[in-house]
Amino acid sequence: MKKSTVSVALAFTMLLSAPAVLLQPAATVMAADASGTTASISNVLKNQQSDGGWRKDYSESSGEWAKSTIDNKATYSEIRRLASEYKKTKDSKYSAAAIKGINFLINMQYANGGFPQVYQSSGYHKHITYNDNAMINVLILLDEVANKKGDFSFIDSTLASKSKQAVDKGVDCILNTQVTVSGKLTAWGQQHDSSTLKPAGARIYEVPSLTAQESVNIVKFLKTRASNSKIAASIKGAEDWFKAVQITGIRVEKKSGDVVVISDPSVKTPIWARFYEIGSNKPIFVGRDGIVKYKLSDIEKERRTGYAWYGNWPAK
Repeated sequence: MKKSTVSVALAFTMLLSAPAVLLQPAATVMAADASGTTASISNVLKNQQSDGGWRKDYSESSGEWAKSTIDNKATYSEIRRLASEYKKTKDSKYSAAAIKGINFLINMQYANGGFPQVYQSSGYHKHITYNDNAMINVLILLDEVANKKGDFSFIDSTLASKSKQAVDKGVDCILNTQVTVSGKLTAWGQQHDSSTLKPAGARIYEVPSLTAQESVNIVKFLKTRASNSKIAASIKGAEDWFKAVQITGIRVEKKSGDVVVISDPSVKTPIWARFYEIGSNKPIFVGRDGIVKYKLSDIEKERRTGYAWYGNWPAK
């Protein structure tokens, strides 16, 4: 497995559009959004950290989660809200805080273009993080800043230029982290080692693998970039991979508080597993013992029902 260029040319559709696919309540399979998505604007200002970023949970006072992060929509959500507030009020305290936040994101970025989940962190938090679209959402924000779009029309040319450089570096990182197997470009992991750029593990049930979910929004972002040979090859490689690993002939249903996979040859609408084994392209499922299994039924009920193992993320 070597690092390389990216790929895919598929549109993103929500899980809700797939009839035979299990649709679990969001609270079951997704962590809550960060404090900054709902906090009052005064609390957003009050909770900006000295480095310019924000914690995921404003009540955290120690440990990794007391540091500035881009997990669960943190930091980039605050920046967007502050920019919007400045546009409405023209109060410079909001623009100043937004600019400080943007500079934080630029400082947070690794030299290789990746973004960690948590700033100056340890363990899996320092991995380049595509999980929950964290890095991609940062790049989308910085692209708007670079182009002074929407609420970011107040940005000066110097910061716009720095943001453009950050986006360009981010694209390079995306291309360099796309996994190549037997000479073919495939997809991406949820997170990648910040030094080797290879897929890396996070929580015990998130082992190094290829992810069908996060790879979709990576491709969507690449398709907003000016095309060149690397980007075009990346998109095609990912698209081919999505086609190769699609699954038909099964239904994933919630029954009696559990999640079951039912064989049904009449089901022609494809779905995808969230994780695939690198090399074999087999769907994989992992419980709290950290052991890779090849059937959803082989992991414990708590994990079967507490994570989105299947979806139609790459559907056209």
